[in-house]
Amino acid sequence: MNARMLTIMLLLTANPVWAGIPYPGLQVDVSRDGDRYTFNASFESPLSRCAAFKYLTDYEAAKLLPGVVESHATREAAGKVRVDRTADEQILFMRIRLHSIMEYTEQPQEGIEFNQLSGDSKLFQGRWRIEPTRQGTTLRFQGQWEPDTLIPLFIIDHFAQTGLVDRFSAIAQLAEDRKDILSASCTN
Repeated sequence: MNARMLTIMLLLTANPVWAGIPYPGLQVDVSRDGDRYTFNASFESPLSRCAAFKYLTDYEAAKLLPGVVESHATREAAGKVRVDRTADEQILFMRIRLHSIMEYTEQPQEGIEFNQLSGDSKLFQGRWRIEPTRQGTTLRFQGQWEPDTLIPLFIIDHFAQTGLVDRFSAIAQLAEDRKDILSASCTN
């Protein structure tokens, strides 16, 4: 079984650690045009704008998310970071290790954009935006993903509609859990 096929199978199987009740107020929308998926997600966060930016740019803290084994960031220039990330996924009774290299462009206090430089997809790119609210911020994600696989897209459609809610719930919960740590270094 080739690595690309395994990657898609990984995405199709929701990790049981993530399964559960969606994060309150989480909104996830997925659409497909041909082979390309577009994802939009948003959630309210108790983080200030400063703390939200620190959360989004703490690339190594991604290891706290289910399945992420390693996440090493290398600053290439002001506002440019390369992230080398490894994740373990469970497929039925098998554990598979995946690896990708992403380039992030930071816009201080506004958000981040990313592009996959290498990995198991034809395309993976997106951005996170920070919008201040009365209780903290809204974090908004927009992304595109094009798989590189022979697996029928109707099977991938199932994951896109169900598994992403669990993944974004884990991201939102981690932001809430890290509020005190992130806020301590902000002066606003």
